[in-house]
Amino acid sequence: MTKTPPTTELFTVAEIHFICSAFAPGVSALEPAYTTDVAAIDFGSALETGFVCLADGCATSIPWRRGHCKAHGGTKRCSHTGCPRGPQKGGFCIAHGGGRRCSMDGCNKAVQTLGLCKAHGGGIRCGADGCDKSSQGGGYCRNTVAASARGQFCAKHGGFRHCHVAGCPRTDRGGGLCDTHRIQTKSSTHDMSVLHI
Repeated sequence: MTKTPPTTELFTVAEIHFICSAFAPGVSALEPAYTTDVAAIDFGSALETGFVCLADGCATSIPWRRGHCKAHGGTKRCSHTGCPRGPQKGGFCIAHGGGRRCSMDGCNKAVQTLGLCKAHGGGIRCGADGCDKSSQGGGYCRNTVAASARGQFCAKHGGFRHCHVAGCPRTDRGGGLCDTHRIQTKSSTHDMSVLHI
């Protein structure tokens, strides 16, 4: 028994008309279920952004890849001119002042959880015992992740690596070298034979 895969349209008819008229004018490779005079549509400014409303006969420019303009029931966008983000409460995106704000006096940051921003205790917290900082990914704060990479010690108490250049007492600032030796390596043809990696 052979299963036939479900059929899904990759492009809408309006998209196909647009692609055909934009890249192959005069070629009529498709026979649509209804007729639209694509050549009569003035795409004008719609071609400046590259995205056009998918409603039949509409050439309104839209700032997002697929969908409809506002006149044809398209997705609402931030009310700030030119912003393509979705709106929050108040008609603006988070970056432009939409949505709920932190309940602490004088704080204008966006709410994460419990009516508070990350700085005031909202959002997911670090999973390490005794740490109440904000999680920055992976369930832990930056300090906890960095400390575990160094063996639970700060730089002052041995949580660092030395520069790999023989005799250099400075700390490794990336790539096994201190800042001084990294700059020397980049700016000149420094003799790399002094390294004992």
